[in-house]
Amino acid sequence: MLGTLKNKFKDAGTLSALCKEAERIARFQGNEAPGSEHFVLASLSLEDGTARRALASLGATPKAFEEAMRAQFVEALRHAGMEAAPDASPDLARSPRVPNASKLYRAAPSGQTIVQRLASTAETREARSLLAADVLLAAAEEEFSIAARALRVLGITPEQLVQAARQEITLHEQGPGKA
Repeated sequence: MLGTLKNKFKDAGTLSALCKEAERIARFQGNEAPGSEHFVLASLSLEDGTARRALASLGATPKAFEEAMRAQFVEALRHAGMEAAPDASPDLARSPRVPNASKLYRAAPSGQTIVQRLASTAETREARSLLAADVLLAAAEEEFSIAARALRVLGITPEQLVQAARQEITLHEQGPGKA
């Protein structure tokens, strides 16, 4: 019981850090609200490192994921008959069109879905706390989001992402030196 309570408190802190970082990334890129792609990027910076290691085990880096996101942006503009500026990138400077953050947390629909998936897995994770790799498991369920398309650009299938994330979770649960 005490362990479950500790995990819930730790989960709240992890989720708070994840949401803050996802929002920071989204706003830095000129978006009002974070989508699933911002949550994936945010998970790669979480302290436990499970998402970063899972992605690395598939031959990808955070930078490669960002570049794949940019490719999706360029492709979407091309399909709309427009061309991206040569210097356009996901690292856009703060846009004056993006208002200051609201006091209430808001995410784009794909970001809301990620958070809802994370919340819905809390009961199945009672023995452990929320990890960065759990974000990858949630993202693997997406089919048409920017995150899902960026992962496809990297040649990563949902099945591969799930396998890598679960492997990192298992290694994390075993602790250092027990693998």
